[in-house]
Amino acid sequence: MPKFVFVTGGVVSSLGKGITAASLGKLLQSRGLKVTCLKCDPYINVDPGTMNPFQHGEVFVT
Repeated sequence: MPKFVFVTGGVVSSLGKGITAASLGKLLQSRGLKVTCLKCDPYINVDPGTMNPFQHGEVFVT
């Protein structure tokens, strides 16, 4: 049965979340678990040019 770990939070930079998720994934891999990282963008239909990075964090355009 798959298990999920969600890493959320932060405002200005997603660097801390990325490092945390990568480190946690590596620790789980070292314990013999299969790990897949996925970044979800909740602003799928929002114009990134009008978003304030101080309110919403780093703009990620797909």
